Amino acid sequence: MRASIVASSVITLAAILTSPVHAEQERAVSYRGYELNVPADWPVIDLAENPTECVRFDRNAVYLGKPGPDQRCGAGMGPTADAVLIEPVGDQTRVTVTGDRYAAMATRVDEAAEPAKVRTVQPGVYTGLGFDACAAPSQGAMDAWHGGSQFRAIGVYIGGIHRACAQPNLTPGWVGTQVKKGWHLIPTYVGLQAPCTSFRHRIDLNTDAARRQGREAASDGVAQASRLGMNPGTVIYNDMEAYNIGDGPCSAAVMSFLSGWTDQLRERGYRSGVYSSAGSGITDLVRNHDNRAYSRPDHVWFAWWNGQANVDGGKFLPADRWLGGRIHQYLGGHDESYNGVTINIDSNFLDLK
Repeated sequence: MRASIVASSVITLAAILTSPVHAEQERAVSYRGYELNVPADWPVIDLAENPTECVRFDRNAVYLGKPGPDQRCGAGMGPTADAVLIEPVGDQTRVTVTGDRYAAMATRVDEAAEPAKVRTVQPGVYTGLGFDACAAPSQGAMDAWHGGSQFRAIGVYIGGIHRACAQPNLTPGWVGTQVKKGWHLIPTYVGLQAPCTSFRHRIDLNTDAARRQGREAASDGVAQASRLGMNPGTVIYNDMEAYNIGDGPCSAAVMSFLSGWTDQLRERGYRSGVYSSAGSGITDLVRNHDNRAYSRPDHVWFAWWNGQANVDGGKFLPADRWLGGRIHQYLGGHDESYNGVTINIDSNFLDLK
């Protein structure tokens, strides 16, 4: 669970975190009028003192302050954990919580969205190199890489309950600027994961329920993409992390979820993409390519870290499947530097027609 609360004064946070059910917690934290007790072994990170600290929601921590524009984040991600971010928003304070420990805080107050001045369709037509990073880089970093690298596409995590990093840079203005500079964006949604994984939030094993969950995820994905200025026609990629395809009910639930995802996106005028490992989700999609019980996506993005910058899927992805709609993540998390700016990335090759 992830929720955001925006308030100008103390609300129920202190009462929730100091209630008897949390009596084992020993460390007291005070910030901007909030008082909370958290487990003594949780790190409490002052972002003003550590502006490059990565605000990750896949580890237990308390973050105080505004996430910096140049977070040093690893490209990989893990299951969402219990975490708290308390940050200033103008003269107000936003509290973001993840996980189930603070589920009682899940009252959400939406902020007024920044209007998107540039409306676009992404990723568009592109053949060449791209990268994805856990947090959208700052404008300075993007400009440095535009001038010094061959990359012209970037994966951006637009939403989902398992999105691992805070995204202070990912705004409609940021999106519009990158589009004007010639970047192709790969909007990625990290929602519910396969029921046969260790992720906290998983797809229902009931295939009808799973299909409904897929539709709900797609509706949220459309809302997030539209807010950022991405119009119908955009491909939104569902990030389905690796799972055991030998588990039949699990695979059936995933295929039903992705069918719901695809159906809802198409009904809303968007296009469907799926990211997964070549040996799990992509293999399942290939197996069910002609199965009329499922709606197949328009694009596939396969993780196969063989170091080859092409869209050859080898034994996992036949040459006649998803032609002109392929992305190959060919290298996992590693550092690359251009014009003095280092980012931890996954490397991709795109062939999108």
